[in-house]
Amino acid sequence: MKKVIFFLTVIIFVSLLCFLSFFMLNPITISNISYSSLNSDNSLTVYMDVDNNYLDSVCAINENEWVKPVNGKCEFNVVDGEYKLKVKNSFTNDYKEINIKINEITKIKIHTHEYYLAPGESYNLRLSFEEIGSVTDKEVTWTSDDENIVKVDNGKITGNNVGTTNVKVTTKNGVSDTIKVIVTDIIRKPELDDNKSKVPCNRYSKEENELLDKILESRVTAEEPGSRAAMIQVLRFITLNFRYKVPYFFEHGRLNNTNGQRYVDGEGRYYHIGLYLNESKFKDLKKVHSGPAIWGCGLVNYDDEYGWTIGGLYPNGLDCSGFVTWAMLNSGHDVGDIGSGISPGIDDMSDIGEMHELTYEYANARKYKVGDIVARDGHTALIAGLDDNYIYIAESLLKGVRINKLSYTDRNSDLYRLYGYINTLDNFYSSDGSYTVMW
Repeated sequence: MKKVIFFLTVIIFVSLLCFLSFFMLNPITISNISYSSLNSDNSLTVYMDVDNNYLDSVCAINENEWVKPVNGKCEFNVVDGEYKLKVKNSFTNDYKEINIKINEITKIKIHTHEYYLAPGESYNLRLSFEEIGSVTDKEVTWTSDDENIVKVDNGKITGNNVGTTNVKVTTKNGVSDTIKVIVTDIIRKPELDDNKSKVPCNRYSKEENELLDKILESRVTAEEPGSRAAMIQVLRFITLNFRYKVPYFFEHGRLNNTNGQRYVDGEGRYYHIGLYLNESKFKDLKKVHSGPAIWGCGLVNYDDEYGWTIGGLYPNGLDCSGFVTWAMLNSGHDVGDIGSGISPGIDDMSDIGEMHELTYEYANARKYKVGDIVARDGHTALIAGLDDNYIYIAESLLKGVRINKLSYTDRNSDLYRLYGYINTLDNFYSSDGSYTVMW
C-alpha cells in the first residue's frame, strides 16, 4: 500500500512539474493584430490574437484594467495615437507587449458630387481626406463607369461624348466617393473667341436656363465658394464656355440707390445668382424702370454716349461693374450692387482690396494674381488669365462680356492706356483654392 501511495505521489509530482514547466517554457505570445472598419463614433476596434490562452490569460491597453480574451482574442476601441498592448499569463506572470500606432484614412470626399463638362473639356477634381492619425500614403485609384462618356486619369476628368456617368475614387484601405459627371453640348470647351455672336433674344428655354445655372453652380461648388478659384471658374464660364456674348448695356440704375440714382434691377445689371436668359427670371426682380428684358432682348436706352441713341432699343446685358458684381455674387461674395468709380464716401469696386498703380514696372513684377481687379476710374474688370506676355481681362464694354488680351511686356501696350490700377484681393477671398493661371 505504501508503495502504491509513493508511486502515485511521484506521478502527481512529475505531472505537476511538467505542467508548471509547460507554462514556464511556453511564454505567451501575440500572434496577430487586426483592425475593424470605422465605428459610428469614429473609433477603430483593434483585435489582438493570443496564442497561449490556457490559464487565465489577460490583456490590457496602455496599462489600463486587465481583461480576459474571448475565443483567444482581445479587443479594444481606439482613436488616433500610439498604444501599448499587453497580454499576460496570470499563472506565471509572464507577459508580452507590442506598440501600435493608429493611422487610417476614414473618409475621402470629392469637393462636389455633380460636375458638368463640354465635349473635349477637362477638369481636375479636388479631394479632401479625413483620417485617424497621420497617414503618409494617400494613393488613390480612379475609375469611370463609362470611358466613352468620361475618361479619368489621376483625378483629371475629360468629357468624350454627351451623356452621364459616374466617376469613383478609392483609397488603398477601401474608402471611396463617387461623383456624377454630365457631358453636355449646351456649353463648349473653353476657347478664346472674340467672334462669338451676342446671345439672341429668347434663345434659351426655362429648362435650358436652369441647366446653365446648375452647370455654373457645380463649378463654384467644386471649388470653395468665396475662394479665388471659384471666382475664376465664374469668369471663364461666362466668357469661354458660354456659347454667346452677353451684350453691354448702360445701367438704368442700381439696387444700391446712392445719390438719387434710380432703383432698378436687371436693366444693364443683374444682381442675382445664375444667368438672366429666360423670362422665368422676372420673378427674381425687385424693381424695373423700362423693362423687364432678359439678356439679348430689346430694352429702351437712356444714354447718348458712344453713339447710342436716347430712346433707342438695344439688347439688354451688363455694364462693366454690373458684370463684376454679378461675377462676385455668383462666386460667393455679396459685395452689393456697386459701381466702378473712385468716389469718396460711396462704395465702389475700387474700395475692394489693395490698390496699386498699374505701371510697366508693377505689371512685370507680377505681384498680382488671376482673379484680381484691373480698372480705371469709371471702368472695372477682373483678371481671368496670365501667361509670360499677356494679361487676359474679363470685362463688359461695347463689344459685350468678353476677354481682352493685352500685353504687359510691351511698354506701348494698350494695357497702360486703358487701365490705371490693379486691386489685389488676397484679403478679400476666403482662400486662393486650387486654380490655374490659364485655362
